[in-house]
Amino acid sequence: MGYNPLMGKSKKTRWTLEKREAWLITSVVTLTFIILLVFLVFMSFLVISSENLRLENAVERAFSDVLVALQRGEASVPVTMQDRNVLGFGYYTHTGNPIYTWGEAYRILPFSAFDDSSSIHDTMISFDPDTGIIECMRYAESMTFDLENLFRRNGSVLELPDIIYLSFDASEFMEQVSFARAVAGCCIVVVVVIYALIMKILGDNRRIRESVRKKENLISLGEAARTLTHEIKNPLSAITIQLAILKREVGPEVLPDVMIIDQETERLRKLTNRVSEFLRNPVGQPEVLNLVEEIRALVPVFHGSVVMKEPEFKEAPVLFDKEKLRSVLENLMKNAVEACDGMKLDVEMEIQKEGRKAFHVFIRDRGCGIKHEDQKRIFDPFFTTKIYGSGIGLSICSQFVEAAGGSLSLRPRDGGGTVAEAVFPRYHGVVGK
Repeated sequence: MGYNPLMGKSKKTRWTLEKREAWLITSVVTLTFIILLVFLVFMSFLVISSENLRLENAVERAFSDVLVALQRGEASVPVTMQDRNVLGFGYYTHTGNPIYTWGEAYRILPFSAFDDSSSIHDTMISFDPDTGIIECMRYAESMTFDLENLFRRNGSVLELPDIIYLSFDASEFMEQVSFARAVAGCCIVVVVVIYALIMKILGDNRRIRESVRKKENLISLGEAARTLTHEIKNPLSAITIQLAILKREVGPEVLPDVMIIDQETERLRKLTNRVSEFLRNPVGQPEVLNLVEEIRALVPVFHGSVVMKEPEFKEAPVLFDKEKLRSVLENLMKNAVEACDGMKLDVEMEIQKEGRKAFHVFIRDRGCGIKHEDQKRIFDPFFTTKIYGSGIGLSICSQFVEAAGGSLSLRPRDGGGTVAEAVFPRYHGVVGK
């Protein structure tokens, strides 16, 4: 099978288009989110500004109405104050001493409590956020009323004020502002949560599509591998028969070269068998097995290269095909031993119990470890970092374990090396049945 440049180009083009599509969708969603967020902030600003304007207007009306009430007579002042939520009113000298006061007004004006940064024209304020009371003072010279006539009594002009004071109940306005801020905050949180959910859905969708595409590729690869192994086995059988005849006919001086051909042919036969094994039903013929005994029986095969840590329990019942379980454990042990090639041989095997749920088998080595860029591909069929590896072993192991309801993972080991962890569901039936 040759490489088709058009197919490679098509896959590359498709991948580029998918990346562009993902980027475009993400950009549109993010831009929409930003616009909506700006809109909410702007609307919140408008609502709060509107309430502030209403408050300023209410203060202005309170000043005007109380002064108009004074012109009509002092008796109408308390009624006007009640109508305009005015708690206290008075006029004072430039030193803060009172001339006349009504309601909750100061005996001496505390000038330090007032701030001249108010947006209300010619007005200094003091605001108590706990009570919602706003206190205002203005210099009388900035007032547009005829103060001389305003403060005339019985034909004589009283002492003219320098400062006009008013305390105003603004709790209603403050509640409206707080409510607007709370609603805006909730809306922003909801929008952020919706954005996060949409991005998560888009991410999950991309991963699902990638998984589907990967499975489609695996199906195509499986069909190609099935055909290829079938086609290889026919000539391989003929080569094996001819090699058996050739080994009997050739002389000692040629026999070593023939044996190399025989070894490579055997290697090719094993590879085709493993590919066929990968393509067959991964469940096999499951039976109840004692995982502890299976591991204990397999460790001596490696002639002391693998050390088993004895578990505290003797029974670890699992439902698994016997040959496939041996294949999984043997592959993982073999990989661990080969990873220590040229390094200190330190491979240990341990089985742990996860309550009544599962058993965890750990194979730890001090080998060269797994590169970060290879971490996501270690279970891909035909991916290998070994010179003579086929890339089928870990794929088969993963497929067998997952078909039995378990999982297989590889991760770096603290201090160097790799930890392979196989999880086998515990069998809850009666052992022996």
